[in-house]
Amino acid sequence: MEQITPTNKNKTKVIILVVLLLIIAGTAAAFFIPSKNEIIKNYKEQRLKEKSEQKANQNKDYNSGDADESNDGVSSNDSEMVSGPISFTEDYTVTTKSDVVYGTVDGTSLKIDIYTPNGVSGATPAIMYIHGGGFRGGSKNGVADDAMMLAKHGIAVVAVDYRLSGVEEFPAQIYDVKGATRFIKANASTYNIDPNKIFSLGESAGGVLASLLGVTKTGTTLEGTVGGNTSYDSGVVGVINISGSYVASIVDTMSGGIKNAISAVVGCSPVPSSECESEYKPLSPETYIDSTDAPFIILHGDKDGSVPTIQAETLQDKLQAKGISAELHVAPDLAHVGGLLARYLDEVISFINANS
Repeated sequence: MEQITPTNKNKTKVIILVVLLLIIAGTAAAFFIPSKNEIIKNYKEQRLKEKSEQKANQNKDYNSGDADESNDGVSSNDSEMVSGPISFTEDYTVTTKSDVVYGTVDGTSLKIDIYTPNGVSGATPAIMYIHGGGFRGGSKNGVADDAMMLAKHGIAVVAVDYRLSGVEEFPAQIYDVKGATRFIKANASTYNIDPNKIFSLGESAGGVLASLLGVTKTGTTLEGTVGGNTSYDSGVVGVINISGSYVASIVDTMSGGIKNAISAVVGCSPVPSSECESEYKPLSPETYIDSTDAPFIILHGDKDGSVPTIQAETLQDKLQAKGISAELHVAPDLAHVGGLLARYLDEVISFINANS
C-alpha cells in the first residue's frame, strides 16, 4: 500500500483545487456565456431590428411620430402617439378583448378576439383573421401570436371562430365569418375601427373563407344572417390569402388530405367527381370572381405538399383576367403556411397601406 507522504498530500490538494476551479468556471459559463439558442435569438433580433430600421428609413412617407420601442404587448393607455398608416415597425402596445360574442346559433355562442393598438391617432383599419385547420379543426387561439404581432404595427385584428365541418356543413362557415365582419362594422366605433377599411386574412382553409369574403360582397347566396346586423355588408377592401388558394376547376391537383377536407365540409364524396361538383364548386372563390372584387395578396410556399403552387398561380390568373389586382409571392423554401406571414410581412403592410 502506498504511503501517504507530504508530497502525496500536496498532489491530492492540487487535484482537488483544480477540480473546484473547473466546477466554478463551468458554473460561471452557464450564467455568463450565452447558449447556442440565445446566440441565434440575439442574432435574429439584431437582424430584425436592422431590417426594421432600414425599412423605416425607406418609407418615411408611411411613418411619423415617436415610436414606443419598449412594446411588449401589454395593455396600456398611455403609449406615445404614432400617426399615419400602418407602421413597418412594432410601435404600439395592444389591448385584447377576448371571447366577444358576435352571434348565437342553435344555442352555441360564436366568438371573436379583438386586438386593438393603443395610441393611434384615429380609427384604424382592421383585419378579420381566419384560422386554418382543414375546416375541421383549429381555433382563434391558434393565431393569437400573429394577431398580436400585427396589432403592434397599428392595425386592429379580429380573430374569428366559426363552426367546423364536424358541427355543420358549408356554407355555415362563411355565414359565420360574414356575421363576424358585419358585427365589427356595426360596432366599429366601440373598437376604434374604420368600418370602411376591413381586410380579410386567412391561412389554409381560413384562406378559402378570407377569399370568399373578397369575392362575395353582394349578390350571392352566401351572406346568411348569423349575428344579425344585416343592414351592414360583409365586404372587405383587401384579401391576404396564405396557403389558401382553392380553384375548383383544378381541384384534382390538391393533396388527398385537402380533397378529403373539402368532401367533409361540403358533405359529398369523392372530390373531384361529377356527382359532387355542384357541392364543392360553391366553396371555391373561383365561382364568384368578377370585376368588382377586392384586391388580393397571395402568399404561398413552393414546397407546399397540400396545396400546390399551381392553385395560387391559377387563382391569380383568374383574378387578373377580371381586372382585379392580385399579387403573388412564392417562397421557394417554405411549405404550407409556416413562415409565410413573417417572410412577407413588409409586403402585407404595404398592401394594407395601399388599399386603406
